[in-house]
Amino acid sequence: MPITRPKTLKELALEQLRDSIIVGDLEMGQMLSERSISEKLGVSKSPVREALAQLRDEGLVTIEPQKGARVFSLTEEEVAQICDFRQAIETAAFELALERNQQALADDMGDVVEDMTKARRKGDMRRYLALDNEFHKLIFKHSGNDYLQASYERFVGKIAALRTHLSSQPGHTEHSYEEHKELAGAVAAGDMQIIRRLLKDHIDRTRQSYSIAIRENA
Repeated sequence: MPITRPKTLKELALEQLRDSIIVGDLEMGQMLSERSISEKLGVSKSPVREALAQLRDEGLVTIEPQKGARVFSLTEEEVAQICDFRQAIETAAFELALERNQQALADDMGDVVEDMTKARRKGDMRRYLALDNEFHKLIFKHSGNDYLQASYERFVGKIAALRTHLSSQPGHTEHSYEEHKELAGAVAAGDMQIIRRLLKDHIDRTRQSYSIAIRENA
C-alpha cells in the first residue's frame, strides 16, 4: 500500500479557506487578513500567503497591492459569462456521458438525488449544496474527457460559492431540487433533447436569481 504524504501547511490553509468561501462562512467581497487567518489556523503567514495566491488563481480571491486580499465578488455580466460557460461545457459533457456511460451516470445521479432528498428532510443545507456540486461533477466524471473535466474544475469553486450565495433566495433551492430530479430522470431515459432544455432552464434561473439579488442589495 502506498504511503500517504502528509499535507503541507499551505495545503491545509488552502482547503480551510476554500471551504469557508464555498459554504459562505467567508462572504463575497469580505476582506481577508493574513494575520487573522494565520492566528486562527495556528500557522505562520507564509503558508497563508501561498494559499491566498492559489485561491487568486482559482478566482475565489482577489489581491490588490496596498489593499490586501478579499473574497471574490461578481457583477451581473460576470455571472452571465459563468452561465454561458456552464451551458456550453455541461451540454457537451452530457452528450458524451450519455453516449459512453448513460447507465452509470443515471445510477450515480439517482443516488445523489436520493441523498439530496434526505438532506432536505433534515434541513441540512450545507449537505444539500455539497450534493448539488457533486451532481454536476458527475456529468464530467462520466463524460470520459479529461479536458472537459479539467476546464470545469478550474471554476468549480466559484460556481459552488455562487450556489451557496443564491440558496438564500426565496424558492431557489426548491426549484433547483425539482430540476435535479427532472435531469436525473431525463438521463435515465436517455433523452438529450429534454436534458438540453432542462439544463438551459436550470442555468438561466441562476442568472435571474443573481440579478434579483443585486437589485435587492442595491
